[in-house]
Amino acid sequence: MVRKLILTGVSALLLFSCGHSEKAEKLEFKTVKGISIQTVEPSYVKDYDSFSGVVIPSDQIIISPKVPGYLLKIKVKAGDNVKKGETVAVIDKKALTPDVKRALAAIKEAEAGLKEIENALEEVKAKKQAAEASFNLAEKTFNRFKNLLKEDAVSKQKFDEVKAQYEMAKANLKAVEAKERQLKAKEKQLLAKKEQAKAMLEKAKAYVSFTYLKSPVDGVVLQKLTDEGNLVSPGVGILKVGTFPLQVKALIDSEYADKLKVGDSLTTIINNESFPSTVVEIDKDADPISHKFAIKLKLKNYKNVIPGMYATVLIPQEKEQRILIPQSAIYRVGALEYVYVIDKNNVAHLRYVKTGRKIDGKVEIISGLRPGDRIAVTGIENLCDGAKVER
Repeated sequence: MVRKLILTGVSALLLFSCGHSEKAEKLEFKTVKGISIQTVEPSYVKDYDSFSGVVIPSDQIIISPKVPGYLLKIKVKAGDNVKKGETVAVIDKKALTPDVKRALAAIKEAEAGLKEIENALEEVKAKKQAAEASFNLAEKTFNRFKNLLKEDAVSKQKFDEVKAQYEMAKANLKAVEAKERQLKAKEKQLLAKKEQAKAMLEKAKAYVSFTYLKSPVDGVVLQKLTDEGNLVSPGVGILKVGTFPLQVKALIDSEYADKLKVGDSLTTIINNESFPSTVVEIDKDADPISHKFAIKLKLKNYKNVIPGMYATVLIPQEKEQRILIPQSAIYRVGALEYVYVIDKNNVAHLRYVKTGRKIDGKVEIISGLRPGDRIAVTGIENLCDGAKVER
């Protein structure tokens, strides 16, 4: 009854606005040109069952420090995308820099000692060459005098003098060689000390580098687990990061348990945008209360999508007949929707319709139109109820 009254009122207004005479009894309807007319025909539309879901990461990791210290800076926030190797937080490194300085000092000290050893070895090398020459000469002289002594060609006193010189040259050579061995042993110790200091330096530098926390994966920041200024230590989580690709988890009616399979392609709606998705996991252990089972779908494209967003998973049904008309054919008066139906005499009549979904750029008509009806689809702002249409 209310609808009838509203329609009557709207029609009366439109009739009045279309008339060209000031007297109602002589009301004449105008003729409107340039109107496009379309015959209503049913369309086969694939229907869908829709199920609620939520966007989730494929996996979750906790980023925690390898060294203790005060947290100076968290460089990302929840919802930010991060790249593998990107610095996401910084820890104060003041407590670790002395280790670097000590290692550098130890390396410098070892290198100074090695320089001294190098110079000493050069001196020993020259002394050794001289000692070897003296020993070789003394040895030859000793052997010659030993043969002369056997032949009584030299006095025993002279032989003893030559022998003493030989023994002295031999002892001197041994002393020089001992000094050389001592210096080389010291050199070896200093080289080991230098390598140890270098290892300490690498370790200290590594610890300093650990003060820059880096993301181990490409992903999205899910949650900040602590605040700047706090004292953190190994094992204490700082950030929770979700890995790509993003997925959607949805609960599906149990009637689909034997209809869906891994690899099926479905459509997922997020923020009124359609995303192709693929079923990657099915948990057929239905909830005893809701009688629904969980599925996970991998999103093939997740631009502007973050975990936690609401999602709708569409499962296609059999095609059904629907009446779809261009959106331009809808005439709105407040919250009510109408179309202009053109009769066989090309006269426009305003008709109330109930609309449904928007499908492929058109509007679904639930009631108010029948196949075969002719409707105006353009220029409706120039029409009124009872107007004559000329194309």
